[in-house]
Amino acid sequence: MHDRQSDAVATPALRELFTEGLQKYHIIFFSAPCGFGKTTTASLLLEDHTVCEHSALHPDTLKQQIGNSCDTVLIDDLQLLREEEDQQILCRRINEYPGLHFILLSRGVLPGYLIPYQLTGALMSIESEQLRFDSDTTAELLLRGGIRPTAEELHAIQNDSTGYPLAVSVVRQLLAGNVLYSEEIADEARRRAYFHYETAVYRCFELPMRQLLIRLAPFTTFDAELAKMVSGDSHVNDLLSRLLHETTMLQFDSVKTYHFWPFFRRFLLWEMEQECTTEQQNDIYRRAGLFYELRDDFARAMDCYSRSGDHRKISELLIKNAELHPGAAHYYDMEKYYYALPREDILCSPALMCGMSMLTAICTDYEASERWYRELQNYTACLKKSDAEYSSAKSKLIYLDIALPQRGCRGLIELIGTVFRAVTDKSLKLSSFSVTSCLPSIMNGGKDFCEWSKSDDLIYQTMRLPVETVLGKDGVGLADCAICESKFEKGEDVSSRVLTLMSRMSEIERKGTPDIVFAAMGLLVRTQVMQGKAQAALDALDNVKTDFMDSGQTRFLPNIDAMRCRVLLRLGNMNEALRWLKESAPSSVPHFRVLWRYRYMTKAMVQIADDKPDEALLSIAPLLPYSEKCGRTMDGIYLRLLMAICHYRQKNRLWETELSAALDTMHAYRFITPAAQYGAAVLPLLNACRWDKDPAFFARLLNAVREQTVFYPDFLRPAVILKETLTPAETQVLRLLCTNRSNQEIADILGVKLPTVKSQVRSILQKLNVKRRSEAKEAAQELHLV
Repeated sequence: MHDRQSDAVATPALRELFTEGLQKYHIIFFSAPCGFGKTTTASLLLEDHTVCEHSALHPDTLKQQIGNSCDTVLIDDLQLLREEEDQQILCRRINEYPGLHFILLSRGVLPGYLIPYQLTGALMSIESEQLRFDSDTTAELLLRGGIRPTAEELHAIQNDSTGYPLAVSVVRQLLAGNVLYSEEIADEARRRAYFHYETAVYRCFELPMRQLLIRLAPFTTFDAELAKMVSGDSHVNDLLSRLLHETTMLQFDSVKTYHFWPFFRRFLLWEMEQECTTEQQNDIYRRAGLFYELRDDFARAMDCYSRSGDHRKISELLIKNAELHPGAAHYYDMEKYYYALPREDILCSPALMCGMSMLTAICTDYEASERWYRELQNYTACLKKSDAEYSSAKSKLIYLDIALPQRGCRGLIELIGTVFRAVTDKSLKLSSFSVTSCLPSIMNGGKDFCEWSKSDDLIYQTMRLPVETVLGKDGVGLADCAICESKFEKGEDVSSRVLTLMSRMSEIERKGTPDIVFAAMGLLVRTQVMQGKAQAALDALDNVKTDFMDSGQTRFLPNIDAMRCRVLLRLGNMNEALRWLKESAPSSVPHFRVLWRYRYMTKAMVQIADDKPDEALLSIAPLLPYSEKCGRTMDGIYLRLLMAICHYRQKNRLWETELSAALDTMHAYRFITPAAQYGAAVLPLLNACRWDKDPAFFARLLNAVREQTVFYPDFLRPAVILKETLTPAETQVLRLLCTNRSNQEIADILGVKLPTVKSQVRSILQKLNVKRRSEAKEAAQELHLV
């Protein structure tokens, strides 16, 4: 029997779980890091039981017979039971005593020899999250020490400790004698917890393991290759395997990457500061920087080099990065490093001047972008054609002429023709260029090609070869995808074109770039959605996401998830859409990012569906001046349509102005799909508007919108919310209204006067926030009122 200790507490949920476990399971396995109070908690939960205790530190005791008076066997430090013979003895004991409970306590994960018990339903696991204290349990433990914190203090203690039992226990010691909780107390609690960890955990590891832990501390995630690079230890895999199986300090992120339990990582960072000199710490970061540099992960490489104080390497990597296109979002990742460069260093490098011109452009500082462009022009003008740098500097100017967002696409055909001849003559090599900027579109990707859509067949015939030659790998499949997209935006049937494009996918994947793959798959998904096949579109998109994740093309994932969100909205999965809004949607403050515009507009769509048009307007407000400045025709159409829907929901007459502007632009380019895709959300506006410049075009557009409304009748429709509870009398009227009874019939059935029924129907419509009886019926069904 155990005497209940004064510091032994457990949450009600844990008590209930343990009690249920004793009734259903032969074995209960506690798995948690040091400091979660496994032994103390088990003793508390077993206070009414006769317990026979053992420790894996002394495995010979497992061979002893279990006394008749014992109903529970408790074995502590199970992670130390490493010998196969001892493990077999434990399993034999468990099998020999089916009537006893076995409580196993371990700092490690469930060992392989116990997995069969789990698979047969004989074993239950209790892990760290179940052992963590909630606020009430924290307050109970403090109260036992004579400490009565205020609500604010309790909230701060719980927040700082995250309910970690060791941290709460240390805080209790520090607050003895009516000391007030403060940041200083929190810091001291962490320091004492670290001292405990140093003795109870860290010093228990042999030297090679300790060295590995220290060198991995700076990294939130890592793999075995990074571990080898920073440690120089060829036995890394063995050490990581031991950590993974004998502790819960190290956890899998995926098949290849790991991360430390957050508290343990903070302790290791503290330990690194104690044990390592500044030069030793810099060496760790330099090694990691080299690791990431070799993988072309320049953002992480520069972060590591910056921490090591190696500014020369940062300049080198920025020059390398400037050779990459902005569509991969590298410039945003490295913005702080670019802006930290001395101006004189930038002026010595054509690559850095080019990079600064593009960076400032995508940060919407167009004046600065043009200044850096002129600096590059001046630099190039001072070179002779025979100079080694001339061709490279000239190609960067042409790259900027094509790629800078503020340049639009006017004059681009002539420029590409000139570049085509130079590339053919091998007198010029153009820098890599992304047509999509990681967006699922050619026409509305890195550049807006709507102007080309007016003569798409002619441009396809005359410009296909020059474009694909100039862009190289970036141009494989581009022309076929672009003309298919142009026809799609005009509302034409592109089924055969999409099939042809899909037949080229293996070639595009093999010879081209992931950018065109994503644009082509994005077009397939949008086509399926417009055909009413949203579920098939979602399945295709999930396959694309899996392929990109497997190939490490993570830069596409945010836009893939945004596209998934749009499809989910059509499928009526508002919960998943709101989860994307909460977890993945970008914030427009403090930094607005033009390359994230697809996600900003997706965010606005979710907010419209959530009946928050004012928030939607705020989300897309910064995009309108950008689209006007940079000639983003398609973005302008999307923005004005979204703004029109928002103003319409707000009962603001501005909706007519925005809708008319969108329709004018669509009419100029003969576009149908940009408005048709909004279906049920834009249909009421089209029915109410007075746009009459081309009745035939408008009729065609209206038919396309109605078709989408049939496919997705609730798209962007706010969830029904009962503004005010119905009275019993109104509920009776609503039930009869839902059976399609007239007001007079309802009055006759209820034995009331007709004006009374009319008044109640008006009240019902108002409370349900609808205008028609049919809508009231739908709302009543959604709210389960009938």
